[in-house]
Amino acid sequence: MNYSYKLDADVLTFSLVGRLDTEASGKLDVAFADICKENPHSVLVLDAAGLEYIASSGLRTILKMAKSVKSFRIVNVIPSVYSVFEMTGFSKIINISKALRRIDLSKCERIGEGGNGAVYRVSEDEIVKVNFNPETYAGLDKELAKAKEAFLLGIPTAISFDMVDCGEGKKGVVYETIKSLTLGETIQSNPERMEELTEMYVEQLNLLHSTRSDNPVFGSAKDNYRNQVENASKFLTPEEGELLKVILDALPEGDRLVHCDAHPKNIMIQNGEMLWIDMEQMSAGHPIYDLISIAVVLNGMRTDEMIMHIAGMDNATVALLKECFIRKYFKTEDKEMIAKYAQMFDALRLIRAVFAIGFTSSNTEKYRQAIIDMARNVFFPNIQNIAGGVKYLISVIDNIHKA
Repeated sequence: MNYSYKLDADVLTFSLVGRLDTEASGKLDVAFADICKENPHSVLVLDAAGLEYIASSGLRTILKMAKSVKSFRIVNVIPSVYSVFEMTGFSKIINISKALRRIDLSKCERIGEGGNGAVYRVSEDEIVKVNFNPETYAGLDKELAKAKEAFLLGIPTAISFDMVDCGEGKKGVVYETIKSLTLGETIQSNPERMEELTEMYVEQLNLLHSTRSDNPVFGSAKDNYRNQVENASKFLTPEEGELLKVILDALPEGDRLVHCDAHPKNIMIQNGEMLWIDMEQMSAGHPIYDLISIAVVLNGMRTDEMIMHIAGMDNATVALLKECFIRKYFKTEDKEMIAKYAQMFDALRLIRAVFAIGFTSSNTEKYRQAIIDMARNVFFPNIQNIAGGVKYLISVIDNIHKA
């Protein structure tokens, strides 16, 4: 067995390569004690990427390491060694993370893309959603956990498998392959099914919104919006930052599951069943958060190319879906009310756009100044009316869910 170490600030990283058997454990005990004396630290990280085998004496050595410092964790553990940690109960008392499976993206077909990454086909049964922005990596574990918890709560979702290393510093999450089209693509190809598919869409939203959870893995939708206000305010004047809080104050807390990016391209249709995908933003909150995200798509884009990329539909089809969705969701055929809700959806779209000013995605950075200009010309001058519309919609939604 070989070892190496490095000290970065107060973090001592100790790397092991080879077999931690009885003989190696004795030598490591002595070496580790000397290294710790010479390198004061408060955090100890054991990098086990090269650890091929561990004996009971090796486990005792690791226990000594854990007891030597307040903060201790083991990273990059290969499956065979991780199974020993699990079997002996070490994984219950020590923070241990497995080595990520490696995927060579050069051998995978690129089948989709978004603001922070892309989707690749790994095999007939697996796809990987790859994030190119390192700032999003802290959320990958959360996305994985959210997808699994939502599935256990009975929400139809694609099965999520694990986080993976995609090379060149890129990380992603592997999901089962769903051999079907998105809801948007299905509507575009089958406009005669508009009524049927929209009805199914609304049913899935209602199922999601009737599911309550206090599981902390989901977090709070309103907290996410608070963070968005804080980040967006960095690009605005102090007065404009305060105006954003007018909308924030109108948005409620809640314990219902909300997808928070519930547009038609984030629903797949497989064997007649709708499945949610892209669970990164799923939170606990109020259904209004999903209507805000849906409104962005249902109001269309400047060109058919843009809306096809985002929703899988052209602008003409999106306009038909908007009218149909409003009728189905709000359970009305009254033309005046449909027009009123449609106008409110225009306002909801503005909320999503302005609150995203502080996002780090490539699309936001490209259009940030244009969004700020729009906010100053349209959004802020009408902030009280927009907040009033949000409150009205919340009361309508609450009555729908009481019925």
